[in-house]
Amino acid sequence: MDANSSDRTKAERQAQVKPILEKLTELKLHASKFAAVKALMLQIQDYIKNGEPQHINIVFPEFGRRIKGTLETNRHVESSVKLSENLRFSEPFP
Repeated sequence: MDANSSDRTKAERQAQVKPILEKLTELKLHASKFAAVKALMLQIQDYIKNGEPQHINIVFPEFGRRIKGTLETNRHVESSVKLSENLRFSEPFP
């Protein structure tokens, strides 16, 4: 990797997702219990391993919400993941 690169290293990507993983643990939202959390974990793993930005938009029907956000590889762009507003009843569940 070029010293002037604005891309995050693997260690930096791991540090970016650490607060997300800690919050999931704090809220007892485990991948073994919720398919939406499992899908998020797969995207996090891909982000760490391959260094590709991830755009997250996962339906979380158990809570009537979506997991939304981005995991950015550019050091100058913030990553964020959140539980978004309630789903509308007309939205289909995959």
